[in-house]
Amino acid sequence: MSLLQTLSYQDYKSIRNLSTYQCEVIARLADLKITFDGIKNSGEVLVKYLDRKGYSVQEYKEFLITAQNTKTITTYYEPHSKVAILIANDKYEHLSKLATPSIDCESLASNLRNLGFITVIIRNSTSSTLKSNITKVIDLIPEDSYCFIFYAGHGCELCNTKCLLGIDCPTENISLSHCVTENWLLREVYKCKPELCILIMDMCRMCLDRETNPNIFSSLCCIEEYAIHSNLLVSYSTQSSKAAYEVLQIECSTTIDNDVTYELKTGDTDKIVPAASQYVNSLCSRLTDNVDVCTLLDNVHADVESCTKKQRPIKVQCGVSKRSLYDTVKESNAELLDKLRKTCEEFNDQCDIF
Repeated sequence: MSLLQTLSYQDYKSIRNLSTYQCEVIARLADLKITFDGIKNSGEVLVKYLDRKGYSVQEYKEFLITAQNTKTITTYYEPHSKVAILIANDKYEHLSKLATPSIDCESLASNLRNLGFITVIIRNSTSSTLKSNITKVIDLIPEDSYCFIFYAGHGCELCNTKCLLGIDCPTENISLSHCVTENWLLREVYKCKPELCILIMDMCRMCLDRETNPNIFSSLCCIEEYAIHSNLLVSYSTQSSKAAYEVLQIECSTTIDNDVTYELKTGDTDKIVPAASQYVNSLCSRLTDNVDVCTLLDNVHADVESCTKKQRPIKVQCGVSKRSLYDTVKESNAELLDKLRKTCEEFNDQCDIF
């Protein structure tokens, strides 16, 4: 008797519920030439092919067990290298000190290294020092690489320009010299012509008041222009004029004023867990998903939107080529790692590289 004749109704329903990925694995195991692209019910197509090939129920179940225990990583491209620049600003001189940026960057670095990234962590920098350090790192990244840039710290927004704030930023009359703009970051990363650039800013996006910050508004004509080389994904952990939150209610910044925002107190660090911001907690839990980067960020944003604290991330995408954080590099990263380590010796204790 054929497979369809002997298969129980319960097993048939289970086959119809198989994911396309599981169907693809079983098809390879059974040496079936099937393309599941555009097929609404991959399981139904699969069982018909298995039936035509004469496979038994027992053989199908053996294929299923193997498929359930098999994790095949989907890759889309071979970049020259993969480098992550992780920026943590938490020890501010005038603004409130933050609880988790350094912890978040260390958690991200650990996860990204498992995916083959070289990780550079830059901590507690003024805007001028940060710009100098980032430029030195980017100058060493070969063309056709993947570049992952993450920032955690105080941030603000003016006229749709997103600004990372250096640790020397004042509470009033902020100027562009205290900021690293999103435009500047994208302009710099363009120099290495990356195949993929991911820029994530986990920061509040409070709009600056024009009356208390006249200098920065008068400098708007100086905002940098930038170009996009290939695939770019920019993510903001929250929407315009909104705050970014942490998993635990240690710190919730709704302003950049030191007198109003929460400042880390003795004993609070014991309550902080790895990946403690809402966004990084979701991101770290999703990094191992076998999906392209665009889908990965969509899943992260869905997780964040369902968090206890109201936070709606935003993703901007330029370029439609599918790329994955799992994509393997063409050559060993050893030589590039050595060059970056030598460069980072100049940064003293502000930088770690692995």
